[in-house]
Amino acid sequence: MMKTAITVLLLAAPLSMPAMAHIHLNPEQAQRGETVELAFVVGHGCAGAPTTALRVALPVGLADVVPVEKPGWQVSVLPDEIGWQGGPLADGRKEGFSLRATLTADAPDTIAIPVIQICGDIQTRWIEPGANADNPAPVLRVLPAR
Repeated sequence: MMKTAITVLLLAAPLSMPAMAHIHLNPEQAQRGETVELAFVVGHGCAGAPTTALRVALPVGLADVVPVEKPGWQVSVLPDEIGWQGGPLADGRKEGFSLRATLTADAPDTIAIPVIQICGDIQTRWIEPGANADNPAPVLRVLPAR
């Protein structure tokens, strides 16, 4: 009976664990009013294909956003989005795409930052709210100003 109970727990454990975002945000928290460099870390391609572009939406709570240049990639800046195109970034190779932003005084306590990862003709949309989503958006936790 004990062996059966342990087997059931081991099999059920992965089902109860939250989904892990495949675009990781570093740092994961910052203070209101602070200017911070946010790195969107890509750890894999799309279905084995290399990453050829990354698009990051600019949600409410981030101001004065400036992309950080990345060798081998072209940067595009739109009013509500920053993008990088080029590379490619091989599947399984981990690299960050960074931007500098100031957290506004009225930024919400958490900011979900939608990201679209493009691998040639394949797109993965990391835009869903909540850690248990299939394709969760990276989330920045906002701390009170000092």
